[in-house]
Amino acid sequence: MVEAAREDGRLRVIGAEAKRIKREALGVPDRVKHQQRAAVPVKRRTPEADTRQRVYQYRCYPSPTQAEQLIKTFGACRWAYNEGLALRDKAWREHRVTLGFAESCRALTGWRNAGGTRWLQELSSTVLQQALRHLDAAFGRFFKGSGRQPKR
Repeated sequence: MVEAAREDGRLRVIGAEAKRIKREALGVPDRVKHQQRAAVPVKRRTPEADTRQRVYQYRCYPSPTQAEQLIKTFGACRWAYNEGLALRDKAWREHRVTLGFAESCRALTGWRNAGGTRWLQELSSTVLQQALRHLDAAFGRFFKGSGRQPKR
């Protein structure tokens, strides 16, 4: 049985069928639940009444090896953003399934372990996840009506 929700006159696949499509057709693995931990409240640091904030400006002069590493990192971020965009676009166009940040991150894990994209393992996954976070924020602005549709 296909569960669907009407959205602007078009059917959107939801529920167990959406999970199956994400797993089988799009290659996004299922969510793995971690051990439940008790939530710890965040401690906010409020500035005192007479404090002032200072602003510092820094200039970076990377060495040639550092510049090469930065170029690799920026290229990988661009690649992850474009792949995430293509995955979301394919999921909607072909299957009418929506993907969010969490599914994109699970797909990123698969991309890093795939044979053709092993070069992603040389870089920190944090910067790649941040690129996917930027993509998710761009879609959020688009759906709110305050931005254009994200593009490559």
